[in-house]
Amino acid sequence: MSFQPIVVGSGLTAWQFLKATQETQRANFDKSPTLARDAEYFASRIGEITSADEFVSDRRIMRVALSAFGLEDKIDSKFLIQKVLEEGTENDDALANRLSDGRFVALANAFSFEKVLEPKTREPSFADPIADRYRETVLANMEAGLAETGDTDTPYGESVRQQVLLNIETETQFFRDNIGAVTSAEGMIKNPRLFTYALVAFDLGEKAGSPKLMQRVLEQGADDARDLANVLGDSRYVELAKAFEFDRDPVSATQRDGFADEIVSDFYLHEFEVAVGDVDESLRTALNFERAIPELAGRESSDNTKWFSVLGTTSLRNVFQAALGLPSSFSQIDVDKQVEVLKDKVSSRYGVKSFSELAEPDIMNRVINTYLLQNQINQTANAGSNQIALTLLSSIPRQSLFG
Repeated sequence: MSFQPIVVGSGLTAWQFLKATQETQRANFDKSPTLARDAEYFASRIGEITSADEFVSDRRIMRVALSAFGLEDKIDSKFLIQKVLEEGTENDDALANRLSDGRFVALANAFSFEKVLEPKTREPSFADPIADRYRETVLANMEAGLAETGDTDTPYGESVRQQVLLNIETETQFFRDNIGAVTSAEGMIKNPRLFTYALVAFDLGEKAGSPKLMQRVLEQGADDARDLANVLGDSRYVELAKAFEFDRDPVSATQRDGFADEIVSDFYLHEFEVAVGDVDESLRTALNFERAIPELAGRESSDNTKWFSVLGTTSLRNVFQAALGLPSSFSQIDVDKQVEVLKDKVSSRYGVKSFSELAEPDIMNRVINTYLLQNQINQTANAGSNQIALTLLSSIPRQSLFG
């Protein structure tokens, strides 16, 4: 049985208890076998996902990723998610921007499939110059061998030529058919025929027995004087490294070091928030606010754009609307006016002049405390006035609610 978060009391009392025990509760929650299996699968497979189409074709990958961004309810909306990921966020008319929901923007920015850089091995005509070099090198070595044995003009020499030409054609076709699937030095070395073909093309056939050396040459490239290809002092290594460019930036964001860890971490955190929400939805909203505001505040965009993201994200909107005492009809007024009202009220109540200040712990805590207090008032609105007073007094923490 998975761990169920423990919540004592409600409102501010429950929030204080949750924050005091969150580390321990998270540690127990994260031990869930189901979560661990999903996280392990994601970490082992995400590096192979380099397009939006591949992403939506793997439901387990989608489950972890969408949950990490609070979009788990969109797992059956494959077409929508694919369009969001394919279009990215750079253009104003990109779907993620038009949806006015910060979660879609964050998802698209994280995966950046629209910026995918194809490996050089998949570029059109990539194999052509290497095939030419391979043919030239093999034929030159063959002629040198025939000359050494005195068979340049003999029938045997001619039969050797015919056989070598046939071998060149066969190996070149194999290289053309398979090199596009290779995206790393390690991947090429694991295919002996491709590896040998590449080495022979650059007259390095004798190094086929030194895979570790050649892997380092290919992985480091040749842009830096300290790269092994340059240190070895042989132009053949430099030409090989530059031809394949396995050292250039990852093919996609999913292959960046630490990418899987970041998504998995957010996945665990969001799943914990969901579990807390099953006990007390207001605490889930507060946890989400605590996580989302610093990320939103750190974006390189205008304050107005960030406030539009707040309005487009239900949980963030709910916190501010309750904390600022705004009526339920607030969402019906013009969206530009909504931003104006939010900025004015946040400034007057919390002294905030720029959105980035909301990420400061003391201000963020004041907003959360106000939200929870106002939420509790709303929940007890139908109770008698005496009961309301007693409930609120029992929930107020010892220290000041507002710093």
